[in-house]
Amino acid sequence: MLRYPISTLLYLAKINIKDKIQDALKLHNNIDIRVEAKVIDKNGKIIKVHKQKSHSFLMNFLALLTSAFVNKANSIIGYYYFKSTSGAWFSDDGSNTNLSSFLLMNDTNNDSTYGIVVGTGTATPTPNDDNLGNQIVNGTGSGQLVYGAHSINPAPGTSQIQGQSTKPTSGILTPSGNTTSWQISRTFQNQSGASITVSEVGILVNTRAYSADWIYVLIIHDLLSSAITIPNGGVMAITYTISVTT
Repeated sequence: MLRYPISTLLYLAKINIKDKIQDALKLHNNIDIRVEAKVIDKNGKIIKVHKQKSHSFLMNFLALLTSAFVNKANSIIGYYYFKSTSGAWFSDDGSNTNLSSFLLMNDTNNDSTYGIVVGTGTATPTPNDDNLGNQIVNGTGSGQLVYGAHSINPAPGTSQIQGQSTKPTSGILTPSGNTTSWQISRTFQNQSGASITVSEVGILVNTRAYSADWIYVLIIHDLLSSAITIPNGGVMAITYTISVTT
């Protein structure tokens, strides 16, 4: 019996072939996203390292981004709508689109409401996805994983230095050649008492919509090209690397 539907297997075959061609010819787009999954057993031994190209910035991501682009200070021009994890549609009119309420993903540990999230769904991602197929929630019960805090590389600056002529010593994204990269990682510990298989990953952001409280919005959704099993007592680390090449 096939583990995944034929449509899913064909999708995985297509993206694997596409990745190999692009890597060989170096025909990458300006924005490139990579996802890595590393599994460590309870004895600290690395038992699995999986890497693949992410194909799945969603409609929600562009809707949030363009909501900021189209408006200007003290003047609301228009709206783009995005869909929250509740299934409801929201917009941001520009007044709430600032660094303190826009595309937030650095969630704390023991919380699975936003940031990097994982699941067991096997359906092919679509542009209109608003949730993982079947998200694994934080916890130590059956089928649950303990969500860790995020780590970020390079680390952001922690002091406000504005308008100085000298380059800050922290909070700088330094290009390597023509490419500038940024990474966000999160660990998922299995304390459930049995193995857990992860087949999908993504990123949920916390954002403040117009005339609404804080909401959660899925901006990236990836189906792993091969499912990954985390043994009981083991830990999986997921790292997203976002790069721009000039």
